[in-house]
Amino acid sequence: MDELLLRRAREGDPEAFERLMTPLEGLIWRVCWHYMGERQAAEDCGQEAMLRIWRSLASYREDSGLESWVYRIAANCCLDALRKRKREQALSVENLAEQGFDPPDPKADTEGQVIAGAEQARLREAIALLPEEQRDALILTQLEGLSYERTAQLLGVSEGTVKSRINRAKARLREMLTEEKKGSAGRELSPAAFVQRKGGRIRS
Repeated sequence: MDELLLRRAREGDPEAFERLMTPLEGLIWRVCWHYMGERQAAEDCGQEAMLRIWRSLASYREDSGLESWVYRIAANCCLDALRKRKREQALSVENLAEQGFDPPDPKADTEGQVIAGAEQARLREAIALLPEEQRDALILTQLEGLSYERTAQLLGVSEGTVKSRINRAKARLREMLTEEKKGSAGRELSPAAFVQRKGGRIRS
């Protein structure tokens, strides 16, 4: 990392900030895409992440590693957006129901595409509900394609710890999604409901 660029960016130099962030733009975009699953939402979160990074740069402590710090901000932007989206969707459905409307399908589509889209959405929701340390390890290795060694460097832990977190993340995902399928036979049990029922904490 260029210490001069960092110092100038901290002092409010926009050109220095742009040069500092250019190598990290790809990471921010991919993280936002993995969380949001659609282009416009990913772009919105990426822009919000850049704003947060710019506003918070003065408080950045170099011992955490710039790349790791940027990743955390981008991930938190996405989690905030997902929580907001869920609240808005719940309110929208409630308002329609109160008015006696039954929302139609947004567009004609094949059954296979609908099922695939729903599965993707449930998986993203479940990943977002994982404990932070497990979620980070899973996204960086399984979705970003980083090696265990590189992931360990980013997270500041050992390779063994990364592998352990990934194994726990996969087991938790299987448990959440299996419980959801069982619940769908009666009332649908979402990943969020699963965590609440188990008395777990959703960390972000």
